[in-house]
Amino acid sequence: MRSRLMLKTPQLKAPLLKALCYLALFAAFAPAPAGAQNFPARPLHLIVPFAAGGPVDLIARPFAEKMTETLGQPMVVENMGGGGTIIGTDHVAKAAPDGYTLLVTSAAVMIVPSSYPKLPFDVIKDFAPVSVMSSSTIVLVADPKLPFRTVPELVAYAKANPGKLSFGSSGTGGSLHLGGEMLNLMAGIETTHIPYKGAAPALTDIMGGHVSMMFVSMAAVLPLSTSGKVRAIAVASLKPAAALPGVPTMDSFYPGFEVTAGNAVLAPAKTPRPIITRLNQAMAKALGTQDLKDRFAKSGVEALSTTPEEAAADVRNEIARWGKVVKAINFVATD
Repeated sequence: MRSRLMLKTPQLKAPLLKALCYLALFAAFAPAPAGAQNFPARPLHLIVPFAAGGPVDLIARPFAEKMTETLGQPMVVENMGGGGTIIGTDHVAKAAPDGYTLLVTSAAVMIVPSSYPKLPFDVIKDFAPVSVMSSSTIVLVADPKLPFRTVPELVAYAKANPGKLSFGSSGTGGSLHLGGEMLNLMAGIETTHIPYKGAAPALTDIMGGHVSMMFVSMAAVLPLSTSGKVRAIAVASLKPAAALPGVPTMDSFYPGFEVTAGNAVLAPAKTPRPIITRLNQAMAKALGTQDLKDRFAKSGVEALSTTPEEAAADVRNEIARWGKVVKAINFVATD
């Protein structure tokens, strides 16, 4: 009985092994998923979770132009401001995972997981990072009609006039908002936060004398500072900015004071890897062109590109870093 079973076993296994070999060969030589073969076959939508004209918008548009050339399909920029970036971010999180709807992140997107008790998405689980895109310097600017030109003069004025100064931001819970709260905490002053749906309308109100000051990306500051429409008080990076000679760092007054602005491109989670790879390659090519580097540099922005894995690590690190800041100032978003 035992010998019969042993004789029959190879005959039963042979067809199965043969079928498995065919399957292995098919898998090895099978074409890429249908969705990735001809990607992109139609226009792509790049969601900016801020109002038009702000710092993120200012770099997203030339980037989209270069990506249009690289991909051979239009990349359309759509502004979805509001909710401290939550509205635009949630739109992309729930979009079809086909690579046609993408998100430009900012520090604000990395802050909301720590500052909002409940979110309709998970920044880590609901997105597939494509690449880091850029890095830029944050600047503290003020209404030039106000009687201070330096950080010590600003602090002295705020202490002599408690509650009189206000600071704008591109939205509650963003890096620009937290920069203002950090100044309040570290300088021991009281200034009122005025949130907007983007940096552009906040800057407009500073120039109009309706808001006293704000932290904002250099991309939006340089032309206004040069023309005297706003006054650059200090940069929030640890090193001085070459584009703003003579403007000191916040760190030189309050050690450890740093507010950074980095941008990345994310796709919805479950976007096929071949599509992520195609987008990553296109980003590397676009961001590597001298034309785009020069356009970014004029606004104090450095063009960067990374692998998807590096971008994912950057997202995790930024969420953890901003979480410490949120805890330090004891901030909880309510709107």
